[in-house]
Amino acid sequence: GQPSPLAELGIQYYDFAEWQKQWLQGDVLDRQLSYWRTKLNSVPALELPLDHARPPAMSQRGRQVSFQISSELTEQLKVLSQSQGVTLFMTLFSGFAVLLNRYSGQEDFAIGTPIANRTRAELERLIGFFVNTLALRVNLSEKPSFIEVLERIQEVTLGAYANQDLPFERLVEELGVV
Repeated sequence: GQPSPLAELGIQYYDFAEWQKQWLQGDVLDRQLSYWRTKLNSVPALELPLDHARPPAMSQRGRQVSFQISSELTEQLKVLSQSQGVTLFMTLFSGFAVLLNRYSGQEDFAIGTPIANRTRAELERLIGFFVNTLALRVNLSEKPSFIEVLERIQEVTLGAYANQDLPFERLVEELGVV
């Protein structure tokens, strides 16, 4: 029965959805689709070795493995990130990409990652699900050093951030990926 202590929001999630629908068409849509088609053209599926045969029908029963990175290692990773002019995310993503490369033997693959997709200041206080998925293509050909991997991941990530407005579902539909 009390009035809300929160200030009235200038816009609602619905306003964002309408704005996105109107904005993401024509040249803007064509530019983002072109970017993603170019970046994901002929990307091979990541084939990881299995410890047992795949079931005949896919299920949604997944598993997760949790672990913690010590505060000392976290600080070292932050220092490395700062010295290379990349974010901690880019450093950790690079390490994950190298790990997948070692397990799979593949040099070229894509990894999906969520992004907050709140690119405008007026969206920061809104309640709503803005998250989008970005498919980041990893190229580890020519046996790059870890610093070179960081540089490649930075370039891929920044390009994806600049083209993050295209909903992932729309990209999958456009590329005909199943």
